[in-house]
Amino acid sequence: MNKQLIEDTFRLLQTEMSPIAGIQLPLSPAECEQLLPVLERHDLEYNRKVHLLGIYTILTMAAGRHMECVPHHPDLTRNILDGDYLYSFYLQFAVKCRELDLVAYLAPSIKKMQIRRANGDFTDQNPAAGIEEFLLQEQRQQNRTSKAI
Repeated sequence: MNKQLIEDTFRLLQTEMSPIAGIQLPLSPAECEQLLPVLERHDLEYNRKVHLLGIYTILTMAAGRHMECVPHHPDLTRNILDGDYLYSFYLQFAVKCRELDLVAYLAPSIKKMQIRRANGDFTDQNPAAGIEEFLLQEQRQQNRTSKAI
């Protein structure tokens, strides 16, 4: 199932991403390995798994492009622009997938990471952990709601 999930996710991202941006998606399961166990631990509809994996993939790619931004690199400008485009694409994609609560949840950690990187701290970020924390919080809220009813 993971292979199909990855293929469906990349196919969706490729149709949503602007061809003008010229960004190629890596079609490697390795790109998804941190989030797949998270998705397996939660009882989610297949389409939501595709959307969450898409969000994760976009965030990972955006961070990766910005991590490649080193002075005097021949692709410095391209890496900056690609990373910026991918962060805006993440927001557009998340809105289209109706994952606004996830965006709001991840926003503080993404902003802190961007500030750290601007200050020279390139510690690796793990968006899978943030997505799992969000899913656990969402599950706890659903359990409280169902108990109240």
